[in-house]
Amino acid sequence: MTALVLLKQFEKAKRLKNQSWYNHMRECYEYAAPNQETFFDHTPGEKKNTTIYDDTAVRGVETFASRLQSYMVPPWQKWATISLGPRVPEEEGEKYVQFDGKEMTVNEALELTTDIIFDYIHRSNFDAMVYPALVDLAISTGNITCEFDALTDDLVFNTLPLPQVYLESGPRGGIDNHWREWEVQLNHIERLWPDAKISDELQAQIARKADKKSWFVEGCLFDGKEYHYIVIDKTRKHFLVDYKTESSPFISFRSSVTAGETYGRGRVMSILPSIKTLNLVAEYEMRGGAIAASGVWTGVTDGQFNPYTIEIAPGIIIPVQSNDQRNPSIAALPMNFDFNFTQMQKSELQNGVNTALFANPIGSMDDPTKTATEMTMRKQMDLQQSGGFFSRLFTEFIQKVMVRTVYLLAKEGKIPKIELNGRTYAVKHTSPLALAMDLEDVQSLDELIQRLMSYDPQGTMLAAGVKVEDVPSFLAKKLGVDPALVRTKAEIEEKAQQAQQMQAQAQEQEQPPGEQVI
Repeated sequence: MTALVLLKQFEKAKRLKNQSWYNHMRECYEYAAPNQETFFDHTPGEKKNTTIYDDTAVRGVETFASRLQSYMVPPWQKWATISLGPRVPEEEGEKYVQFDGKEMTVNEALELTTDIIFDYIHRSNFDAMVYPALVDLAISTGNITCEFDALTDDLVFNTLPLPQVYLESGPRGGIDNHWREWEVQLNHIERLWPDAKISDELQAQIARKADKKSWFVEGCLFDGKEYHYIVIDKTRKHFLVDYKTESSPFISFRSSVTAGETYGRGRVMSILPSIKTLNLVAEYEMRGGAIAASGVWTGVTDGQFNPYTIEIAPGIIIPVQSNDQRNPSIAALPMNFDFNFTQMQKSELQNGVNTALFANPIGSMDDPTKTATEMTMRKQMDLQQSGGFFSRLFTEFIQKVMVRTVYLLAKEGKIPKIELNGRTYAVKHTSPLALAMDLEDVQSLDELIQRLMSYDPQGTMLAAGVKVEDVPSFLAKKLGVDPALVRTKAEIEEKAQQAQQMQAQAQEQEQPPGEQVI
């Protein structure tokens, strides 16, 4: 397809977003994330929060993004591992293979591969770039890109502001096509796209004024088999980059999607009426407080007293015609503003906003009687209530980040080529959130063991009904213990044989020597 045809497809995606989502998204940013609102032209450093009277939603969105980051992708931690898929027999993991010039089991090779992946992720700018994308997620849809810089041997992540991104959904509800329209400084083109084919006209403009900005359209389109990545000089209708690839650099993730829609509906969209009402109540309260502090006055224009030029301030003498209490020249207007009502309304609205944005998921920490068990149960209840919210993020965010990272590192020869299809190889989530969910399985096992022991204190039923020898590996997997600390089945059998041999030798040493026959 020519650049003109692709630009027409982009303009259609842009028009659909602007017609359906522009005003809604802009209003959400205005009330909940004003500093990240870039739908309108703005100058660096300008104030964007001048219409905010209550910042509960603003602080709540910041807490929302921080909490999600610590729950799902905590900095400098391994929040996922690569393991054999559920369809692969466990014995396959104990087979020996050659990896990095050494002989090790498949499970050990996968663990080393995971270490290499997270070494690159932790050395990259991922932790810095994911936070603003999670703020966009609170509004609608988070967007990042993932590339590999061969010059620095690093992964490079970038956050895409939501106003610059235009999405197209596929036949199955997923996001197939990504578009981005943005202004790029001309002398940055070669650094952004090292393989760009710069036209003579553009090269001449770069030579004349390198610091000038121009509009470019970046896109990645999926045809069902592979991705078509393009960069178009919008002014000159010229391809800078045009190639096919197996993996898209764009990663878009949503927490909630209405059927038939492409963009997500974030938590802020769900509670926008409450946020606007809270802001209005706070504005009324501040206006009422100012009136109560300074008062509202009435005055009679009687020739001596002029209400249009009078100044009310401490120590000022106001000339009036009459000080008669029955007919004064100036008098205070009676006020009946109810501050208790606004305080009650604010408290209810603030609690609702904080709950929706996970700003206070386990209640107040001021009560000293709360135990660790109670806090754990509260956290699990909160996770159960938000299960659908996080399950989509596991699929659209963490899974895609791992797939893209594995593809890039395998392409550069840093790790073996692995297809994370969920069958042969799969991503195991090990973030604090995933471990909290796995804790329910551990509690179920504890309950089973306790019940069996209550029926049979000797443990006969337990030994007969539960694979006790597999319990340590099960607990280690659910609790996120490093696999290097857990013995494999072969090591367990070897240890058992050594124990039997030592026991046999001890029995032989304890037996009395036989009588010697002369």
